[in-house]
Amino acid sequence: MRNREKRCLEAWTALVSRRPGVLVGANLVLTLILAVYAVLNLGVNADNMRLLDPELPFQKASAAFQEDFSSLDDSLLIVIDAKSGALAQASADRLVARLAGQTDLFADVFEPGSDGFFERHGLLYRTPDELEDFTDQMARYQPILAELSQDPSLGSLTSLLERGFGEQVQPAASPADFKGVLDRIGEATTEVFAEYPVAVSWQDLMLEGSAIDPGTRRIVIAEPVLDFEALLPAALPMAAIRAAAEDLSLRPERGVEVRITGNPALNLEEMTGLFWDVGVSGIFSFLVVLIAIFIAFRSFRLALAAAATLVVGLVWTAAFAAATVGALNLISIAFAVLFIGLGVDFSIHLGLHLVFGLRRGLSLHDSLLRAGHEVGASLVLCTFTTAIGFYSFVPTDYLGVAELGLISGTGMFVILLQTVLFFPALATLFLGKKALAALGEDSRIRFVVPTALERRPAVVVVAAVLLGVLALFVLPRARFNSDVIEMRDPRTESVQAFKDLLEDPRTSPWYIDAVAEDLDAARLLAARFKELALVEDAITIEAYVPEEQGEKQEILVGVSMLFDLPEPAAPGPAPSVEAQISVLRRLQTLLRTSRVVADDSALSASAKRLTSLLDDFLAQVDEEPNPRTALLRFESILLGSFPAQLDRLRLALEPGEVTLTNLPASLRRRMLAAGGRARVQVFPEENLGEGDARERFVDAVRAIAPDATGVAVNLIEFGRATSRSLVQALSLALVLITLLLLLIWRRPLDTFLVLLPLVLAGVLTGAAMVLLDRPFNFANVIVLPLLLGIGVDSGVHLVHRARVGGPGKPLLESVTAQAVFWSAITTIASFGSLAFSAHRGIASLGLLLVIGLALTVLANLLVLPAIVSLVQQRGYLIQNDPSSE
Repeated sequence: MRNREKRCLEAWTALVSRRPGVLVGANLVLTLILAVYAVLNLGVNADNMRLLDPELPFQKASAAFQEDFSSLDDSLLIVIDAKSGALAQASADRLVARLAGQTDLFADVFEPGSDGFFERHGLLYRTPDELEDFTDQMARYQPILAELSQDPSLGSLTSLLERGFGEQVQPAASPADFKGVLDRIGEATTEVFAEYPVAVSWQDLMLEGSAIDPGTRRIVIAEPVLDFEALLPAALPMAAIRAAAEDLSLRPERGVEVRITGNPALNLEEMTGLFWDVGVSGIFSFLVVLIAIFIAFRSFRLALAAAATLVVGLVWTAAFAAATVGALNLISIAFAVLFIGLGVDFSIHLGLHLVFGLRRGLSLHDSLLRAGHEVGASLVLCTFTTAIGFYSFVPTDYLGVAELGLISGTGMFVILLQTVLFFPALATLFLGKKALAALGEDSRIRFVVPTALERRPAVVVVAAVLLGVLALFVLPRARFNSDVIEMRDPRTESVQAFKDLLEDPRTSPWYIDAVAEDLDAARLLAARFKELALVEDAITIEAYVPEEQGEKQEILVGVSMLFDLPEPAAPGPAPSVEAQISVLRRLQTLLRTSRVVADDSALSASAKRLTSLLDDFLAQVDEEPNPRTALLRFESILLGSFPAQLDRLRLALEPGEVTLTNLPASLRRRMLAAGGRARVQVFPEENLGEGDARERFVDAVRAIAPDATGVAVNLIEFGRATSRSLVQALSLALVLITLLLLLIWRRPLDTFLVLLPLVLAGVLTGAAMVLLDRPFNFANVIVLPLLLGIGVDSGVHLVHRARVGGPGKPLLESVTAQAVFWSAITTIASFGSLAFSAHRGIASLGLLLVIGLALTVLANLLVLPAIVSLVQQRGYLIQNDPSSE
């Protein structure tokens, strides 16, 4: 074996030394070809659900559901918030009408419950008690409605207030009911001089605080046509939504805010942010690595050769990714940073041993031969162990990290090839006589503290054991966060809008869907769901047929009588400016002198605020070149939309009977499949964003319907599949690395020495996550198997050096220890750049890698030398090779 190794090293040295130009030139030409191939063929997969094996049961259930029914998984949720409910509704209607015509981008666009059917029959979906309260509220406002329906003018409204504050109106009307009226007048005064004024909503005033209050938010669901072969599948539909909102003047300055969320939007903004973060991290990592290896080598040319080797290896690995997986996902997109952080280790180990020989007066040829003899076998072994750490994820269900494992694991063999061929060939070309002379003296870092501790190995080992035991007690408290929303950048629009929806049970998308063979079976299934304590409601299409319709219509008949008002009077001539100002002065006088507003009530506060606003308004009118225009604008903003809103309310008071057959066709399509299969929607009782409520809700529902699906189910099953993948990958990596070390070394003691510090570092890393209150998640679960593959490298190098160097020579004074140190510095700096990502998942990956690598390095540079020293004291690890550093 040694003779074969010697012949291989001599042949390798001769090839590199005698034909460096040919090796470099051929490599660069091939690299250019592969770079073009990677650019043309490497895409991006922005679909999170494609991160898992599609053959998993919950994935198949979701696919089966989507064959018959629309799902929120691929829907865009357009959140519309406006200053008034009427404005929100009008904005939603206009946006739906605009987008519905773009059939090339949207398969369907609708606002649940917003079409003419629900506008006409909406009150039938309220309970009798809610309608009774609505009746009482309408009765209180009836005097106002009667007055304004006859004459919707400022003068009529002021006269009404004068009578109301004088307690001359019907007893059903209380002065306190006029607070909303005063507030609306105040709103109008401020809107007159706004660039984009918003009309006052009298509908909101009449419904405010009641069970019928529609609020100021509307949700539009758009089902986009997604091209998953494109770089960003949702980019075009989202751009169309934003363009439509802009064309329709749905902007905050006009009182309307339009935000887009849902899985496609979340994925797009996530990938866009990751492109930036990973790109910046990659550049930062490369620069940090370049600086670190320059300090380690004390040679700019040698550092440049190492950096060029990294770039070439990265291009080759990207080409491999394009040929195998075809597209990067939100996990595998980080392969470049991982490659830089790990790939430089090979050049550092070989380069430092090369520099060590040159500084000892050896020729370049002999230095290469010596460096290959010192670290060649270790580099090959470390390539396999690191690759195993990555490859261990390949057979798991978590395709996201499986693809990362395949790419990065193969990348380790790529960088090994480049390190033993391209790097020394380029170094040979770069290191002329002047460059060799400039290398200077050896400038190793002295590990003062670790070396001192190495002289007290028993103390170090006992302390390490105690720390490990304490960490084992903490480790069971480690938790896994399955909420992908919490992984994303909280500053993005899609995340903020989604969290807003989660806060309101009426808009939360975390319900569960189940499917029954027919409507009768669906009815029985819904009844079983309703018996669960964790379920608030379970509905079928029959839920859209209101109960007690006869009783409700009788109540509404009584309400409609309140709207049996005389026909509006014929409009008279427009009042003069002086008359309008006189009316406003009368209103101010009323607000200042009426005893009704003399107390500290809410009505009094509104009156005082309106008095001040009227002062400001009249002052501005006086300064206007055309005060008549301002006053007309004021009256239009205040009362211009009143007749139309009153007509809409009247229409809602005269609903017809609702049956299954006259429900809207769009609703029937969403609740009943063509073959008769019926949908059951299950809504949670608890807030699914708190504690383990989501998991308990999903488990309870799926105990009845195992094929139930939905966003909540996907999140839980995603987390469980990820956890299984972690355990599987960690176990597989540990077994394979152990077998590999035993097979190659055939020394159980050496294998034990390498693995023991890694196990300790792994346990301490898990405990650190608990103490820092940082959960594991979909992104950072790769760390533990990865740390095993990465950390074993340092142990392999150090144990190999201990066996070669023999007892009596401190392990930490060797070039190998220096190489381990500089490798750790570059790797930690490279991976640490990920911790600054705005994407919380990638940031947690970077943080956990930094913590894990730091603990791994400490274990290898403190605990491993201490154990080696104890073992050597007992006569083991005897010197097997006369060469030493």
